[in-house]
Amino acid sequence: MSTGAAGDDSQRYPHWRRNRWVMPLSNLLCGLGFNLVWPFVPLLVRGLGVRENLETWVGHMLLVFYLVSFAVSPVWGGIADHYGRKLMVLRAMLGIGFAMVLMPFAETPLSFAALLMLIAVFNGFTPAGVSLLVANTPPQRIGSVVALAQTGGLVGQALGPALGALLIALLEPQHRVFWISAALMFAGGGLVAFGAGEVKQLAAGPWRVRWIGGLRDMLAVPRIGLLYLLNFLFMIMWYGGVTVITIFVLQLLEARGADAAEEAYWVGAAAMAMAVGTVIALPLWGRAIDRIGPARVMVFASVVTIITHLPLLVIETPLQLVIARAAFGLGAAAMPTAIVQLIRMHAPAGTDARAISYSTAFQFFAMGVAPFAAGLIGPVLGLRVYFALTILAMAGGLALWLQAVRRS
Repeated sequence: MSTGAAGDDSQRYPHWRRNRWVMPLSNLLCGLGFNLVWPFVPLLVRGLGVRENLETWVGHMLLVFYLVSFAVSPVWGGIADHYGRKLMVLRAMLGIGFAMVLMPFAETPLSFAALLMLIAVFNGFTPAGVSLLVANTPPQRIGSVVALAQTGGLVGQALGPALGALLIALLEPQHRVFWISAALMFAGGGLVAFGAGEVKQLAAGPWRVRWIGGLRDMLAVPRIGLLYLLNFLFMIMWYGGVTVITIFVLQLLEARGADAAEEAYWVGAAAMAMAVGTVIALPLWGRAIDRIGPARVMVFASVVTIITHLPLLVIETPLQLVIARAAFGLGAAAMPTAIVQLIRMHAPAGTDARAISYSTAFQFFAMGVAPFAAGLIGPVLGLRVYFALTILAMAGGLALWLQAVRRS
């Protein structure tokens, strides 16, 4: 980069170098806090007395959780466009922390579900942080900067299940682990409050809630709809599969008569495997996006997603599952970053936060549909049939994208 270009970047984006380091550390703390508990939600629900049809209980809880997140995400995105993106990062991190303080007081499955809904209202610290970075980073640096920030969250995601497995084995009652999660969320929010910077790029006119109208505007932009579809399908298999994989691990261990400690170990290992693979690969993929473009990387990640899910149809041991999840993380890590950058490239000027927020809304919807569908299909046909259907859906979405590219 020339000296003149570097100086221009410093004037237009004065906070990007500091944000490049603040946001990964903040995401690490919040990712660690969130993933101390999230892979273990089925175990915590079972601890409240649910013994039969656990996948159905968890599926319904998470469907409602992500439907709430789906509904409020575009609202938060519109507020970000009109009042600032840093505010929305703080809303998510501190709000989730507050809700997690209350979680140990849940004594029944229904009260547990109700408090999950409160977390859902504030959900979305990672996409809020991405919006802050996208608006305050030189365009030619976005891929690597966003990938680094997401890597921080994924390091937390990788460490969270391991630490969570240890804490859940030691704490009595187990639900007190939420207090540790809350402390980490508050720490991440405090780091953003005092360390992150923003040059506000605000949309014109007063803010008003336009959920359907705003979505209609976005879908009118060429390729935005297909990007939303691919993100939706991918998130069914990525974050949406976390609790489904937990239940699949429990089913694989059932025949062995595993005790609670062994269950927690393999649940944590399966969650960690994908996260560790992603942490290793994502910085490399971020540079690849900057060099060869997000569209090619997104297609490659989609193909890898399909290939690495095929083993789920035949594997028989938790170790085989761990290996498959690690391969998934290594090969598909770039997908979220590539989609975010493509959405920013296609979105009208001044609406990037809103465009990303709708993508996040569909992401949340996918994360709710995944366990809900698994809860319907699993007890009747088995989770392997559910995995097969998700593979077919992802292949269909990729075919639609490739067809659109050929036509253009």
